[in-house]
Amino acid sequence: MGQSGIPETDKSLIEKLVNSFKSDSDFWKVRLIEQQADNNFYLLLLSDKNGNHKVGINTTYPFYCGIKSLEDWETVEFCDLPKYITELIPNDFTELQTNFLNEPLKSKHITALNKAELEQIKYWKTEKVGNVIFNKYD
Repeated sequence: MGQSGIPETDKSLIEKLVNSFKSDSDFWKVRLIEQQADNNFYLLLLSDKNGNHKVGINTTYPFYCGIKSLEDWETVEFCDLPKYITELIPNDFTELQTNFLNEPLKSKHITALNKAELEQIKYWKTEKVGNVIFNKYD
């Protein structure tokens, strides 16, 4: 924060997170989708006896959330993850809850962001906190 360029989450933390699920026999599918050119998060796909789950992991800061759907950059729908999933995520990461992610964006939410991040928010006219942290800007 406060840097001129956009920082990145340490890739070793991402690997640690993925490995925590791969080493748990309750999950039979664990797939990491790398950040794409049009987004700022990794997508971790998990399958277990309770169904399929999507975990968004911010590429800039060690934040994660549950993702219900990814219609387009404006309509990333968030969901709270089951406790048994959040308990496997290393303490290096902070979970962001749905109620926070769906809050209307206010100046108090962006005070620590750098210039590049603020320019993106202004350009895309982002309205929700969650769409700043987990977005599909191109």
